[in-house]
Amino acid sequence: MEDVNFVITDLDDTIWDWVEMWYSSFSPYLERIAVETGIEIDLLKSDFKKLHQKYGTTEISFAYKELESINPDFHPLFENSSEFSKSILHEYNSNKKNNLKMYEGVLDTLKFIKGKGAKIVAFTESNVFFTKYRIKHLMLDGIIDVIYSPEGNNIPSSVYQHYKEDFWDPKITHIKKLPKDTRKPNADILETIIKDFNASKEKSIYIGDKLDRDILMAQQANIKSVHASYGHKVDGEKYDLLVSVTHWTDEDVIREQNFKNQLVEVKNADFVINSFPDLREIFNYTKF
Repeated sequence: MEDVNFVITDLDDTIWDWVEMWYSSFSPYLERIAVETGIEIDLLKSDFKKLHQKYGTTEISFAYKELESINPDFHPLFENSSEFSKSILHEYNSNKKNNLKMYEGVLDTLKFIKGKGAKIVAFTESNVFFTKYRIKHLMLDGIIDVIYSPEGNNIPSSVYQHYKEDFWDPKITHIKKLPKDTRKPNADILETIIKDFNASKEKSIYIGDKLDRDILMAQQANIKSVHASYGHKVDGEKYDLLVSVTHWTDEDVIREQNFKNQLVEVKNADFVINSFPDLREIFNYTKF
């Protein structure tokens, strides 16, 4: 087994199932809005897509006051719970929290790698606000040493914040902010991470679920690539709903579809894992 002392990993759909979390919260949210307001689903989807593209994330759906089709008369439906049901927004937030879960074996595997003295660093496209929330909620603070994450836009002024600005800040894990338009593949970021830690590429690996973003990026940076094959899903109703309201540009969607149809060539990853714990059997982790 090859010695590894520096692990760089993607987060969404590699460490936790982001698509499941997003779909299991947004889909019932969308359906309930349609039922209780009488607004057509397709109109709401178009509205949400504009909102998501404005803020550069598909997770800003709670800014319902900025949806063009939502008359202020409907706002109490989002805000007020009854004796028999949660408010629309309360249900949406509860579903996000209850469906945010790490893949099986991830936590034990990260602890195993860290226990060997290796460094664990993450690079994600999700912005800082949502990344900090997930790290705290999943109790990963201190297990991942540093996370490189795009700064993102500020929370809309139309949204009431229940928590102080620094409430979700991790106590041990350091967050390194990237420019808010940072997207993968970006080999320069991987080069920067290696340089920041003075790490050896020969003893480093990069783990990610998307061949056309993560694995291609690792190959461009000449870092050993590990494909988390269980994570990337581009078929089915969950992905179709995501595309219909996504913040991605049309070019991003076309690129994904081209890759799905094998119009974009990416070399095979150096290693493939079918579950995160497979990492224990592939490398010998050593002190950084």
